[in-house]
Amino acid sequence: MKELLQKILNLLKDATKVVFMGIGEIKMNDDGVGPYVISELLTLSNEKFLFINAGIDPMTRINDIINFNASHLVLLDTCTLNKPPGTVAILERKNMLEYVPISTHTIPIHIVIDLLIQKLHELKFFMIGFVPENLDEGFTELSLYKQDEYTLDDRDENDDLPFFDFNLTKTVKEAADNIITLIKELTRLS
Repeated sequence: MKELLQKILNLLKDATKVVFMGIGEIKMNDDGVGPYVISELLTLSNEKFLFINAGIDPMTRINDIINFNASHLVLLDTCTLNKPPGTVAILERKNMLEYVPISTHTIPIHIVIDLLIQKLHELKFFMIGFVPENLDEGFTELSLYKQDEYTLDDRDENDDLPFFDFNLTKTVKEAADNIITLIKELTRLS
């Protein structure tokens, strides 16, 4: 993890404002890893860091990124690397078209990025990609995300709060929890 932290620190070395955006469909098991990571970091948003849960439609969050005047965008999503489940990789633009699935996104992420660059000409971006173990659709039980902490009104008023709890595999959840710890460290160092 230290190597991954160093790589991310290098990519963010000149960052003034960083947006972390989770993408994915939480009803499709490990595809919800991006929103899961963001949901666990929402309280860390401040003048330098913004955490956005874009779900399956990152297009709807473009104005949030523009209004924040982000210098850097870090996407969190599943990727199709030929690696074991739970592998975490840093993908830059040249790799994103090849390794980022578009099946659960309403618009391919590279198009969203192109639109952002039209408004934020100096925007730098990369993706923290997770190799999934299970992308099957289906919840065996539906439960509210942190039901003891958030009311229905809280969920209705905050676009970044997921409604339902996540159904990640143990392998991907462990990888995601490691990235959450890493991002917390990153925000502390900055």
